This record gives sequence, structure tokens and C-alpha cells, in this order.
Amino acid sequence: MAEGSRLPGHRPLSIALRMTIWYALSAFTLIFVATGFLYWVLATNLEREDIRVLDDNFNNVRLLLRSSPPSVLPDRHDREPAWRPEQQPQVYVRVLDDGGRTILETPGMSSELPSPTAADLRVLGSGEKVTPEVVSSSGKLFQTLAARVEGETPGAPARFVQIAMDRHNEENVLARYREQFWLVLSVSLVLCSIAGYVIARAGMRPIESIGRTAERIRSTTLHERIGMVGLPAELSGLARTFNTMLDRLQDSFARISQFSDDVAHELRTPINNLRGEIEVALTKARSSEDYRELLGSCLEECARISRVIQSLLFLARAENTPEPLQRENIDVGKELAAVQEFYEAAAAEAGVDLRAPVTDDLWAPLDRTLFQQAVGNLVSNAITHTPKDGTVQITACGDQSWLKVSVMDTGCGIAPEHLPHVLDRFYRVDRARSGSRHNVGLGLAVVKSIVERHSGTIEIDSELERGTQATLLFPRKA
Repeated sequence: MAEGSRLPGHRPLSIALRMTIWYALSAFTLIFVATGFLYWVLATNLEREDIRVLDDNFNNVRLLLRSSPPSVLPDRHDREPAWRPEQQPQVYVRVLDDGGRTILETPGMSSELPSPTAADLRVLGSGEKVTPEVVSSSGKLFQTLAARVEGETPGAPARFVQIAMDRHNEENVLARYREQFWLVLSVSLVLCSIAGYVIARAGMRPIESIGRTAERIRSTTLHERIGMVGLPAELSGLARTFNTMLDRLQDSFARISQFSDDVAHELRTPINNLRGEIEVALTKARSSEDYRELLGSCLEECARISRVIQSLLFLARAENTPEPLQRENIDVGKELAAVQEFYEAAAAEAGVDLRAPVTDDLWAPLDRTLFQQAVGNLVSNAITHTPKDGTVQITACGDQSWLKVSVMDTGCGIAPEHLPHVLDRFYRVDRARSGSRHNVGLGLAVVKSIVERHSGTIEIDSELERGTQATLLFPRKA
């Protein structure tokens, strides 16, 4: 099965359920380890205490053996040792000779623990102690200690001491602890699961709130935003990013809506003009001169539609599928002279003085066609908005890093409130000119797109009644 595929009908676990499981397991594991460690400490301490008690009894027996003559010992085997402390577990003592015969033992010990054989005793070296746990014939658990005691005088026979202590009380304590241990673990597992679910649900509420807000958002409700009050730090960043995305979407939708309206308006005007002129011409027979004038007017409207479509196609291609620039090291002065020559007739017709001082030895890696189009759009726009006897001037300069091309006019200028928008598509400072046959509001948008494709910038400065200066900055290193 491919990675990431799911079985039909399989529903992935929710984040809240996963958090609950992980919290419950982690908390349960910590409690299990802590409780198990306490149990181990208790059992170890009890065992050490038993061994300490056995050592104390062994030392008492060894002192007694050294202080009493051997002939006295057999007379004491029927009596319980006097050194047994009160309120202590049952302790049994047995003394044997090197042949394994019992010399002395605590009453009842033989019924619980059989005497060791001589072979068992021979493995004990001098000073060596063996402390195994032994289960008696009655099923009780005993902690035992066996050791060899050398005679006090040279040649005196060695004795073997076996001491056993009943661990029944300790086993009962440990058994009750284990019962409580499992009870605590069971209750802890339930409580950890409940606490984990409550914590997970509380942590998921902000995410659910974000999800509900996102679900309500449509193209008509892009103004809604995610509330950031009370959100944790991790989700505040997510909400802020989401709100920023909604801001961009809202702005994009507004631009698209305005763009659609502008396109419809720009295309509707020449189409209505075409239709009206054709309908008027068809109402009655016309002379050849009338038809020639009509066809000229229709051709002008078709040219306007063509300019709109070409500009829109250029902007769409530049934004969506930009083609690589056909860069070449061009002579900037020569290209500006070519632009001046092309627009000289239009400037003369408008009564505007078009100037382009020759700039020598100024080269830059640019797309020749796009560069001419950008400067040409600025010149055309400047001529349109410059009154008769005005001046339009093209200048260029540069350093090692940047090429600066400026188009200055002495026209009517642009009000400060319009400057931030003059590069937008279909934006016109003078709405009364929206029906102009030449101005469609896309020229500066095309210029901006061309400059940005060259990794450059465009700046526009203007003062009312004093003129406008548009400055293009192109990097001189591709």
C-alpha cells in the first residue's frame, strides 16, 4: 500500500485523542516508575534490615560459643536463646560441629528447616557467610545465615552456626504494598486519561475557534478576522499569519473586482461607439465620404480595443508566465534618441517641445524592446498631459551599479492623494478623461511591470501646475 494511503472508512485519530493517549501513557509511566522504585527501596531496606538482624544474632552466638565450654552447650539445646529480642520476627539458631551433628538449636527449628549435611558445611570457609533465602517445610520464607566459627584456642574444634529468621511479616507488608500498588496504578490510569482529555480539549478550543472562523469565510465575508485575544503564543503567530493572508486575499479580490469593472468599462465604450456608428450608418444610404469617415472611426475604436487587449495580455504574461528577458548590452543614448524620433511627430502636433540630450558611452544589459516600450509609454503619457508650449525632456545617467532614466514634463502635475495609485491598472487622475480614445489607464502599469522584470524600480514625483518626473532605475549588472 502506498505511503499515506488509508483503508476505506478509516478515520484518522483527532489531535485531542492523540494528546489524551500520550498524556495518559506518559503520566502513567512516570507513576509506575516512581511507585516501582519505592517498592524496590522498601523491599531492599527490609532485606538489609533482616541481614543486619542475622548478623547481630550471629555475633551474639559467636561470643556465647567462645565464652562457654563445649560441655555446657549440649545442655542448652532445648531452651530458646535468651538473646532473642522481643517484638522481633521469629529467629532460629542452630550450632553444629564439623561433622554436621547438631549441638544446639532453637526449639522447633528442626521441624521448619532440616539440618545441613557435612558436604554443605565443608564449602564454608573461615569467616565466610552465606545468606540464602529458604522456604521451610510449612511454606514459610526464611532469611538464613550460615558461617564457620573457629575455636578460640589452637586445636579447638570449629563450629558451624546457622541462623534463620522468619520473613512472614515482611512478605505480608510487601504483599499489601503490591495490592495497593496495582490499585494506585489503576486509579492513576483512569485519572490521567480524564485529566489528559480535559487538558487536550482545553488546548484545542482556540484551534476549533480558528477553524470555525475559517469555515465562515467566503468571497463575501473576507472582512472577517480571527480574534487574537486570549490565544496562546504558538497560535497567536498562526492567527496573525492567517489574518495577514486574509488581508492579501481581500485586497486581491478588491483589485480583481475593480479590474473586471474597469476592463468591462474600457471594452464597453469602444464597442458601444462601434455599434452606434454602424447603426446610424445603416439607417439610410450614405455617400462614399461618409462611409470612409465611418470606417476610419471604426478603425480607431478597434485600435483602442487592440491596445487594451495587448496591454492586458502583456501584464498577464508578465505576472503568471514571465518569459526570459532578451538582454543585450544596449547603447542607452541611441535608444533614447530612437524614442524621441518616434514621438516627435505626436509632440509637434500637441505643440510640445520633446528633448532627449545625447548621452554618450552609457551602456546597460537590457531588453531593447521592453526598454523602448517603457520609456515610450512615459513619453506618450507626458505629451498627453502637457499643455501647448510645454516641454518633455528625457535624460539618462548612471554609475557602476544603476542606470537612471528620467522623463520630465511641465504639465498639470498630479495631486499628492493620487500619487500612490497612478501605477495601478486603469487608474486615472482625471476621471473626466475616462472616455479618451488614447488613454486607457494601463501605460504606467505596463512600465512598472517592465521595470520590475529587470529587477529595477520606478519613482514618480509631481507637483500641481509644475509638472511630473518619472524615474526608472535599472541595475547595470544582470
